[in-house]
Amino acid sequence: MKIKTCLLLSAWCCTTVMAQENYRPKLDFEIRQDYKRTYVDGETRKEDCGFKGNVMNVILKGKITPELSYGYRQRLSGINKDRSFFDATDWVYLDYQATPHWSLMAGKQIVYVGGWDLEPAPIDVYHLSEFTYNFPCYEWGGIVSYNTLSGSDKVSFQLCESPFRKSYMQQNNKGADMYAYNLVWFGRHGFFEPIWSVNLMEYAPGKFINYIALGSKFHLNNRLQLDVDVINRAAEGQAFFFRDCSFMCKLAYQPSPKVNVFAKMTYDVNKSGTDADMAVLDGTEMTAVGGGVEYFPLKKKNVRLHSSFNYSFGTNTNPNGVLVDKRTAVDVGVTWRVNIL
Repeated sequence: MKIKTCLLLSAWCCTTVMAQENYRPKLDFEIRQDYKRTYVDGETRKEDCGFKGNVMNVILKGKITPELSYGYRQRLSGINKDRSFFDATDWVYLDYQATPHWSLMAGKQIVYVGGWDLEPAPIDVYHLSEFTYNFPCYEWGGIVSYNTLSGSDKVSFQLCESPFRKSYMQQNNKGADMYAYNLVWFGRHGFFEPIWSVNLMEYAPGKFINYIALGSKFHLNNRLQLDVDVINRAAEGQAFFFRDCSFMCKLAYQPSPKVNVFAKMTYDVNKSGTDADMAVLDGTEMTAVGGGVEYFPLKKKNVRLHSSFNYSFGTNTNPNGVLVDKRTAVDVGVTWRVNIL
């Protein structure tokens, strides 16, 4: 019933906007199905095995006026008895281009933490760092951005709900007013493409953890890219480096326009001695290595076949953590995207 409501709402949005001449929206539907096998120390993890629907999205984008644009992505596969409609909304926003330099955005968007591990949509992800798996990356708020005329740089300030607000409320069984303050730089200078940020986030009312997140993509040539992310985390009043941090590295190569081959390594560690980090818990030191291949049989790349492998080892003090010692995950699947409007 809820999925039908989502589809009807999407159709209503499309009809309303299409009534305005010259501002026809773009409506896309995408879905990914996987076959997974997951083992921990040689034993099969039953809940992570077999054929599974991974992600199902409806995406709507368009303009209301030349200055006002909007976007909306609903994860239909994320609606269930434990989640509300907007819990399964990745982003829904209104963007106002006030001048060639300045823009304002309001709504639900990705939390601006620098790094390429957080950048892809969930439908395009095969395995992540323990930090990224446990970081709630979509929240309500507002963004002010400054764009250079060359288009090479963009600086944005975001004020949004703290990603850890819901976790705090669940753990303490009471409401909380908690926020995150994020400053991020997006750039592109030749072969160098950074997403760098500094972040201040409440993990409890009036208590903050800060991030320095340096994500860098290196376009080594037209077929070879290297992503390197470093995220350092420290509680308020602490000044140490690399006691609570994550490191992610991904190398991708396209031998032909239809094939992408990649290898990836992640490392998460927290030896801070505090409970401020709610994504990577104190006492954790976890490494994961893996890789995979993508194949696009059609010229438009709206169909993708993939296969990936990941192995993790180390210590994870989070009883609900994704990466655990001696975990092997194999994933084979297909993704298809359909343009409706």
